[in-house]
Amino acid sequence: MNNLVTSIDQRRNFSVWLRTGRRPTRTADGIELKFNPYHDPRNGQFTWGPGGVASSERSASARRRAALASRQLSQDEWRNASFDQSAEAKDQAAIIDAVYHPGRDDGALQQTQFEPSREPLRSNSRAFEDPMTLEQTFPGLRDAPGGAVISLLDNVFGFTAPANEWMSAMTKDRSKLLIDQISSIDPKWSFQSLGLPATWDGMRNQINDLRLQRAAAFVRIKGDLQPMQVETTRVIQDLTDRAYSRALSAYESGKLRGRLSKEEAIGTYIDNEVRTNLRSMYKRFDLKAVSDQVRVNRREYDTSKPERSYRRPDARIGDVAFDVTLSRKDLKSPQIRGFFNADFKPNYVVIIRPRQIGAESSYLITRPRSGK
Repeated sequence: MNNLVTSIDQRRNFSVWLRTGRRPTRTADGIELKFNPYHDPRNGQFTWGPGGVASSERSASARRRAALASRQLSQDEWRNASFDQSAEAKDQAAIIDAVYHPGRDDGALQQTQFEPSREPLRSNSRAFEDPMTLEQTFPGLRDAPGGAVISLLDNVFGFTAPANEWMSAMTKDRSKLLIDQISSIDPKWSFQSLGLPATWDGMRNQINDLRLQRAAAFVRIKGDLQPMQVETTRVIQDLTDRAYSRALSAYESGKLRGRLSKEEAIGTYIDNEVRTNLRSMYKRFDLKAVSDQVRVNRREYDTSKPERSYRRPDARIGDVAFDVTLSRKDLKSPQIRGFFNADFKPNYVVIIRPRQIGAESSYLITRPRSGK
């Protein structure tokens, strides 16, 4: 890092790396460049390729995109581009994130369809720019209509770069910031550590644990469940991915067959693993003692009809229900309708599926306007 990079810049660089898996670069005059390999090194502006003669069709497409990139889309245009499935709308949605704004004070590079919050967050999330609300975790959620399906932001929880001296320093800096944040929320809290972990897995685990402790502090001290909703999403996704790999291996070796089908056997194994580990995590932070809104595999009743019924989300944090599944579910699924009809009236149902299944495996469903 050169002397143009301040501690604030370092934290922002680390945040960009967390979201994209790529380390930002800068020109000699300090202008930050996005990771698009095709840019003009003199001013940081994007180009559409390394040069050469383009076909007329590709040239027309480039001109159209360049015209779109020359202005900031309005909120209505951005929202329409997010949900309209036409080719032109997809172009617009992609262009929003290809525009670099050097005039902005923060110079932030935004992830796909991500918009910073207009309102101050109670969780003070901008301190290190990691997600602290579901709006920051599921792009487009703030303006999503009822019944919308929104995919989890790519790499929102990922650590993809190899360990090196620069990343070790950034990890140490981030750990210190998280420790300071937790201490400011709960002055009685103390950090128990033997020092910075020597391995990259250890560094990653320390940061993840501190994020959990910060979320737990918000629940205990402020009664704010938003950070824990985000951390629960992260933890369930990680537990689901790991359990899926183990279950698949056990099934293929003949250790997980029984009378169930392959999907049922693997699904049951994953459910048990996720619920057991979640209970252990919430017990560790003593969350059930301070909030009855933190629940694992509990009955959620619907008393709106003469005959009372119930559903069991794998987890519930406040107004958010979590469901771990192998199959894709939507508002037509009786289980999802049952969640939304329950007395606690969730605003969102988060569907967590193994990432090994493919892209956009996990997603969120917003509450339908009718509640049905």
